[in-house]
Amino acid sequence: MSLLFSKLCWRLEKVSENYEGVIGIAIKDLMNGESFMINGDEIFPVASTIKVPILIEFYKRVEEGKLNPVKPVRYEEAQRVSGSGIIKTLTAGVVTMPMIDYATLMINVSDNSSTNYLIDLLGMDKINSTISELGLRETRLARKMMDIEAFRAGKDSFTTPRELVILFEELHKSAKLSRFVCEETLKMLKKPKEGIVQGVIRNAVPDLVEVADKSGWVDGATLDARIVYQQGRPYIVALLAKHIPISDLHMVGTLSTLTEAARFIHSYFNEVSTSTPQGRRSLEGVEFIT
Repeated sequence: MSLLFSKLCWRLEKVSENYEGVIGIAIKDLMNGESFMINGDEIFPVASTIKVPILIEFYKRVEEGKLNPVKPVRYEEAQRVSGSGIIKTLTAGVVTMPMIDYATLMINVSDNSSTNYLIDLLGMDKINSTISELGLRETRLARKMMDIEAFRAGKDSFTTPRELVILFEELHKSAKLSRFVCEETLKMLKKPKEGIVQGVIRNAVPDLVEVADKSGWVDGATLDARIVYQQGRPYIVALLAKHIPISDLHMVGTLSTLTEAARFIHSYFNEVSTSTPQGRRSLEGVEFIT
């Protein structure tokens, strides 16, 4: 572990210690495999980030020829649920969209109605079976979006910082999933997102740096996970928070804390991607003066 990476870890530990609730952090350097975690195996609500495994299962079915992504699907009243998204505002029984648009809305505006349609289409058991095949033990889809009755009955969806890194690393390496599934999933995750679904990591990464991500939030918890394609030094980062203080109205303090952690992380990867191991700047096009 380099001195610079050790300093990053120390900074992140301070961020975690100073936060009133509970933070989970996991980072992995995709160039040298170096990683660091805070509460890496702590269980957190997965919120809308569970939509990534749903998307993976969707593309698996497309590859198998079991789903036609451009098949028209009519939006029905039974699909309408509250929370994030735009389908709930459309005219049921009239609007028709290709199946791929449901997947797009699920990711890009975190549409809950689209998500629930896809859960019914794909099957919760099948989605969880794929999650298990990826080696994830704690990450599970236990209920549909906004299913308050299921939540009151003790059913909720969870993950850990470590498993989010495993999930995104699989998309990067395609060791267990096909290259088609990984590429199509990442292509969807790379699309720009709006509002809160954009996540805190994007706020710490320059616009010119490509990312593949999915954030989420529920009452008392929020998270953001993604691959950051820093030139010459891509990395995975997952930032999670739970037990968000009731006094933190609209999660302003929590989002600020997670953004601070994301800035520390990206600052490190930006530095090591533009410097030699000895600390000398090595940007392309920069002429060294001796």
